[in-house]
Amino acid sequence: MSTQMENMGSGDWERKENLPLGIIGAVIGILIGTILWVVIGQIGFIAGIAGYAIVFCGMKGYGILGGKLSKTGIVICIILSFLAIIGAEFISLGITAYRELHEYSITLGQAFSLIPAMLEEPELIGAVVKDLAVGYILSIWASWSSVKNIWSQTGNKQKV
Repeated sequence: MSTQMENMGSGDWERKENLPLGIIGAVIGILIGTILWVVIGQIGFIAGIAGYAIVFCGMKGYGILGGKLSKTGIVICIILSFLAIIGAEFISLGITAYRELHEYSITLGQAFSLIPAMLEEPELIGAVVKDLAVGYILSIWASWSSVKNIWSQTGNKQKV
């Protein structure tokens, strides 16, 4: 008890990491970044800034709800971000299908259900793979220095 009081008095009190809440925070943050990816994708662009937003918002959300961002949290956020980019690409594809086919009275749900059949077309699968590759490359390029900096800062905090 006296050690806790000393830590509080000296300003060294540090919040403990809460992994489950951190993951929930990361998912919420990643969803915000994913919306940006979809909006930019609907305009017709693939932008590294959207990938950066997915990673950054995920780590920010993890830190807010999880108490602090550890190296484990960073890895979880990066994995979730890479999965979110795939999800964002499929959401963009579904919205595009809906926009193209809505004159045939197709619903948004029906457009999304057509995605597996659409991906049987070599031309479309090639375009999706290209979009994902470019998206990942731009996302890594935009996020690399920021993630590297946060990683090294997290390592320094844990050594102290």
